[in-house]
Amino acid sequence: MRYQKFHPAKVLLPFVECYFIWEGEAAESMQVQSPPNSYSSIVFNYADLYKASQHKAEPVVVPRAFVSGQFTSNYTLWLHGKIGLAGMVLRPSALYNFFGVRMSQLVNARVSLSFLPGLPEEILWTAVKNQSSDEGRIRVLEELALSYVTVAKSNLTVIDEAIDYIDASKGCVSVEAVASHLKISRRYLEKKFLEKVGVSPKFYSRIKRFGNLSNKIAHHEKIDWQEIVEEYGFHDQSHLVKEFMEFNRMNPTRYHLVHQELTRFVKQ
Repeated sequence: MRYQKFHPAKVLLPFVECYFIWEGEAAESMQVQSPPNSYSSIVFNYADLYKASQHKAEPVVVPRAFVSGQFTSNYTLWLHGKIGLAGMVLRPSALYNFFGVRMSQLVNARVSLSFLPGLPEEILWTAVKNQSSDEGRIRVLEELALSYVTVAKSNLTVIDEAIDYIDASKGCVSVEAVASHLKISRRYLEKKFLEKVGVSPKFYSRIKRFGNLSNKIAHHEKIDWQEIVEEYGFHDQSHLVKEFMEFNRMNPTRYHLVHQELTRFVKQ
């Protein structure tokens, strides 16, 4: 199993977090769980189809080329057969800045790429599928992003600054503090944030905090839970457990022991 990240061109850094290639073989059915991570994505599947589920819903087949927005709790991928995915991990407001779509429509959803105005889904999917190397597939993704970068730059606003401020704080900041720092009203921040990101700034901060927290727990063998409580601004350990149950459907100790999120496959 191989999951490898690739860096975008410098001009794309305000919009693209990274590209990735995920390849492998699931001879038997395999479930991969991932917590919410605050990013959106565009993904092309050039191998066998797979399913995804969230909460207690039945797994559904994922489109071979899709766009997704914010996820508000963990999801599970149901894999069987050949795995071949090439994707673009996007900053929270990038899809809005690129395509002008209202992001609330993409929350907890993987929607066919044709949802995005002007994108030739079949041509792009075929271009990705027909490449014979990682570099070729990443080049298709990068050229797609570069073709929208001028439009995206023109759509940057104070809301993108708000996202950066929340990210820099690892999500441990209040909406009032963000609004005050940027000298805008809370009402304006909340309205425009929902439009560009799909969730409220308060909820986004919680997702960001949880994403940082779960990543730390997943990659450290020994965990000092009280240190985690203090570092991430929880009232106490019961508050930490409540947050974990809401976002990840399991307590933090169990997550630490048995997690199966995508990052375990990352090749640094």
